[in-house]
Amino acid sequence: MKKSVEFRLDGVPLYLAPRTGFVLERYNPLFDFGQVRGSKVYRFTVPYCPVNNRLFQYAADPQAVARPRKYFTEQYADGDLVERGFTFLQGVKPEGYEISFGSSFGDFFGDLRDVPLNLIPFGSEALPADHKDIVPEKVVAGRTVYTLPTILNAQFYGTTPPSGFSGRMNDYILADGYLATAPRVPMLNLHWVLRRLGEIVGCTFQGEFMDDPAAQRLLIYNTFALDGSTVLEYRNHLPADLTPRSLLLALTLPPFGISAFYDVHRRTITLRYSESGLATPTRLNLTDRTQPNLAPGTVIDRRLELDWELDSDDGLMKTTPAAVAKYTAPATDDSTLFPLKGKFSTLLMDGATGLPITEQVGISPINGQLDKKFKPRLLYWEGVVGGVPRASTAYGNQSLSFVGPNNLRDTFWKRYDSFRLRTFPVQLSVALTAGQLARLDFHRRAGEEVAVHVRGLDYYLSGLKAPLPLGGYCTLDAWRR
Repeated sequence: MKKSVEFRLDGVPLYLAPRTGFVLERYNPLFDFGQVRGSKVYRFTVPYCPVNNRLFQYAADPQAVARPRKYFTEQYADGDLVERGFTFLQGVKPEGYEISFGSSFGDFFGDLRDVPLNLIPFGSEALPADHKDIVPEKVVAGRTVYTLPTILNAQFYGTTPPSGFSGRMNDYILADGYLATAPRVPMLNLHWVLRRLGEIVGCTFQGEFMDDPAAQRLLIYNTFALDGSTVLEYRNHLPADLTPRSLLLALTLPPFGISAFYDVHRRTITLRYSESGLATPTRLNLTDRTQPNLAPGTVIDRRLELDWELDSDDGLMKTTPAAVAKYTAPATDDSTLFPLKGKFSTLLMDGATGLPITEQVGISPINGQLDKKFKPRLLYWEGVVGGVPRASTAYGNQSLSFVGPNNLRDTFWKRYDSFRLRTFPVQLSVALTAGQLARLDFHRRAGEEVAVHVRGLDYYLSGLKAPLPLGGYCTLDAWRR
């Protein structure tokens, strides 16, 4: 049977010259820590013809005014839809139009992708005339927008604190509300920030991480006080060194190791814990279609190291406390470290009060402190407990620490840690069918298939290269499961 391949640009089939071929590359986000790579096809040329001329706005004609654009594209192999993304006109050559294909995940956030979060218009609201009347938790449609938990911070106003300052951010008395002598600092809910960002750019966040009751309580810590403000500008309470793109990349690293699956057609981003992604059953048996000779590779950097960026402006973090120390897998043979370091860290907890504690100068017009900064840190919102709005580094069976019970390694990284100690890489040469290639669309299927079976062994896939039209062998980058 003759193999076929078809490119449909905005629903219109692109004319491909006979014997046109190219290679489709894919990457599995389950193993893309700190990066998100989509599918791509490197540059190739399609001929001049009426159909292609219309599609590309007669770009080869000097008198034509062709505006740069991207074309939503569906790729079909042997009649099966195998890929979605965007085609880009790279230039014109004597033999035709030079084009490329990619997932264009960066365009999910448009012009905002590299804009600091504190410069993005997330919205605002008027504050009560008396700040004591601010509610401890703002909820809209059953979802938390922000909270104001009490946090110990005697250094908030530096060396000249205002009279009556108790050394607490968001100091609260149940009968009276928030005290005027303490800074009021709203902490935005992480899930609200993601959903609001999706509303602004036109995409939807979904998946296991968004549905996790504990994760729904995550707060983004900050030090921006409402001192003298009549309006709460949400963006002021977000870290300046995170952008939409780096925020999503930060989620793929410690503490949580989230895999982000992008669907360019539905404009959804599915967030799954890699810990559960690694438990996905192996359903696709490729034994009959795989060449017999396999050459296992070697791995030197087997020992997982999990770390995060501490906020050096917090006096308690000048030397790394044990509660926020990194995780390092035990030494084995001559194995070296495989380090992963995330942007989100957390605070220490005060043993006497059970409240978060920091020693950090805040952002406030009082004492001219508007130039101060804070790094991305997370806490769990506990609610108003015993008359105190509380946040913590732990909630339920989750803890923002690499040590102790319910630690991050055991909760979110245990499978990957164990996997890396025993695995080996191998390249599989497989005569994939179009249906099998479609099943191995990691992003569009949100990780439904992440592994294959070949002659008695299971292998995770980290990527693949598929020559199209099909008919030869595809290269699957695999790791022994």
